[in-house]
Amino acid sequence: MTLDLTPPQALLLDPRDLVVPEGHGLRNQGPLVRVVLDGGVEVWGTGDYATARTVLTHPDFRKSPSHWRAYSDGEVPADWGLLKLITLAGMLNADGTDHTRLRSLVGKAFTPRRIEELRPYVEETVRGLISGLAAERGPVDLRESFALPLPMTLICRLFGLDPARSEQLAEDFAALHDSRRTPSQVEAAGAGLLSVISELITAKTAAPDDDLTSALIAAHSDGQGSLSEKELVETLLLFLFAGHETTANLIGNAVVNLVGHPEQLARAREVSAWPAVVNETLRRDSPVRTVMFYYAAKDVDLSGVEIKAGEAVVIHVAATGRDSRQFGSDADEFDILREAAAQHLGFSHGVHYCIGAPLARMMATTALQALFDRFDVDLAGDLEPVPSYSSNAAQRLPVVLRSRTGV
Repeated sequence: MTLDLTPPQALLLDPRDLVVPEGHGLRNQGPLVRVVLDGGVEVWGTGDYATARTVLTHPDFRKSPSHWRAYSDGEVPADWGLLKLITLAGMLNADGTDHTRLRSLVGKAFTPRRIEELRPYVEETVRGLISGLAAERGPVDLRESFALPLPMTLICRLFGLDPARSEQLAEDFAALHDSRRTPSQVEAAGAGLLSVISELITAKTAAPDDDLTSALIAAHSDGQGSLSEKELVETLLLFLFAGHETTANLIGNAVVNLVGHPEQLARAREVSAWPAVVNETLRRDSPVRTVMFYYAAKDVDLSGVEIKAGEAVVIHVAATGRDSRQFGSDADEFDILREAAAQHLGFSHGVHYCIGAPLARMMATTALQALFDRFDVDLAGDLEPVPSYSSNAAQRLPVVLRSRTGV
């Protein structure tokens, strides 16, 4: 994404810190700034907390790209890397009754009761991953060996997917939102994902089970038109992606924050404040870099700026968590006692609030407590950010682990 500070200036991630520094530039220029995304697509951008929260709840903003004039007029390049993501038929890009219908179907898998039923499985999976880490000698990539396998294993269980397919899925998903990939590479990754999902649908149609895929297939086949074939495929695609990537980023970012702030780690261990660690991580280093996009359905005056009908707004979520007007003059600091941290937008806000947020919280708190109960953790190398429009995390998380058994 390119920001017009001294036009044009590339937006870069600072490898020494998981915050996106262009967010500060956005806020310094005002609540809304014209930005140019890679590929020459021009939109409005905001890193201002109050403005972002307003967009997320404003009745005149929509998620369907049918409201984006540049897209409807054919001005968006057909091979633009983000096009597949913003045109998915699932509830991510749905509005009104379509969004409500899709959310109600999927929501059955994320009730408090179902999440609590998953807790023993999550705890068992975490114990297995911790045992694997304990057997390692020397530096280990904690993202690859811990933060990613946990949510991917759980997502496979939720959807009835063979865990052996998880590694290829993760690679294809990474390619899909990697800003460095060529259009042909993105296309190949998308084809790989659709192949896995098609095989999954075929298998679960032939032999339904107690999983989310079977439930969605039943909704598609009920004769009432509750879920189209396109919605079925792309809802699965969305959840397989969002379900593992954001949770892995959350766990990894929390580890980086705790290792970098030992006094906060000591406090978390002392009072078992792991939910507070998760909240403060979601605020300070959101696992989501940006939300693409919200579209004005009519002319809107937003924070003193006129957004014309058909224009798009990208929300720099990672920047909103560092807004000092919302979180105080020390917003760049990591403080698990920060009461305002719960107001973060890391899981979005309003009708599109992340349906899997309670599950992600449960996985993250379970993983972090188990990890830091068992180990002292030191970073063992530089952090390089994921080259992504949407993901805010380190590509690798090299650490040295020292056992705390008996502490």
